[in-house]
Amino acid sequence: MTTPALMPAVPYDPPLINPSPNGLFPAVSWTEDGDQPPRYLGEGVLIRTRNYGGEGSSGVWDAEWCQNPTDPNVKKTGERPDFLDPFEPVTAWAYDQCDPSAYSRQYVQDNAAQWLRLMEQTDVEHALALRMLADAGTPDTASDLVGALGHLEGQLAVSNTVGYIHASAEWAASAAQALLIRYTGAGMLTPMGHRWVFGGGYVNGLGDTLVASSQPYGWRGAANVYTTIEARYNQFVAVAERSFVVGYEAILGAVTITG
Repeated sequence: MTTPALMPAVPYDPPLINPSPNGLFPAVSWTEDGDQPPRYLGEGVLIRTRNYGGEGSSGVWDAEWCQNPTDPNVKKTGERPDFLDPFEPVTAWAYDQCDPSAYSRQYVQDNAAQWLRLMEQTDVEHALALRMLADAGTPDTASDLVGALGHLEGQLAVSNTVGYIHASAEWAASAAQALLIRYTGAGMLTPMGHRWVFGGGYVNGLGDTLVASSQPYGWRGAANVYTTIEARYNQFVAVAERSFVVGYEAILGAVTITG
């Protein structure tokens, strides 16, 4: 007796979903290059320091009012802060392949474009995390999240600016439990009004370290899908990619949570 053939499974394509509204990209001040060739794909972008580093070029003049103004001990002087190294471009990409039939070609292109759309932020966050840690140097330490945030808010207060607290998405629940998040139309804010940036790419990129930065700036071109046929393997191949530069004017501090 032969076993009757089973009916094949019915294919179902889930609707395409949107990327998460959280993370780095909503916090970035973007410059869109559109369809123009990106101008930053050489050495990247040099962000010149204008709003930070004034601690070494400011103060309170404590000389006597009638003191000799040529006295070298009472001159107002300081040092201009150095610029950070240029921020190098990164290219996020996504790949898919299948047979070269007409249906598969469109399916493969759609997959590559969607996977890039969903994963590009995480990949850019991870790359930026490594750069932030390099600029921050050796992080300070704190025994818990409250102490870490308090230290960073103190550093931002010294600069008299509103900044951004970059942290692994794993810390969001702890921050909410400790009442360290205020939910507003401008995003999730700390008690002092700085913006939380909880990123998926920071899970492995930052881990237990929090970093305070100035406003993140970004440049990005259009997302493109490139296709080819691998005749040797009878495959249709698609690669979606988009180039980015994301940077900042200053890193205000970094703290690793040890508890």
